[in-house]
Amino acid sequence: MASKKVSKALIIALIVAIGAEIAGFAADGAVSAAEPVRVTTSFDARYAGAVLRQVARLYGGGFGRGDAERIAREIDGLKADEPKVWQFTVQYQGHPETLEIRALMDDLGMIDLDFAAGADAAPAVRAAVDGYLNGRGH
Repeated sequence: MASKKVSKALIIALIVAIGAEIAGFAADGAVSAAEPVRVTTSFDARYAGAVLRQVARLYGGGFGRGDAERIAREIDGLKADEPKVWQFTVQYQGHPETLEIRALMDDLGMIDLDFAAGADAAPAVRAAVDGYLNGRGH
């Protein structure tokens, strides 16, 4: 009889452990769903400040006009093939998330600008970047 009780206890413990493992996988899935979405573009570096200001308008805090202008000045000072990365904790529609901006200048004065934004903000970032650049005839 004691072996049956141990077996039941062992089975219950295994079921609980498996359930906890499944819950852990589900939580991992939620984290990966919140991974940043990359918005990448390449254009003449002289427009970097304006593009960054358009993106700054999307956020309620954490990345504003002053940050955009500072990054634009730093981009102006970049040497070709010298990447630079900036990271911010921002507020998008009242929710905190991270924003990462990567810049890489080429020899011809073109900048590759890459924004890693939250999944909710990424379409708005894409629209802000494309809207400005398309309005300039790029």
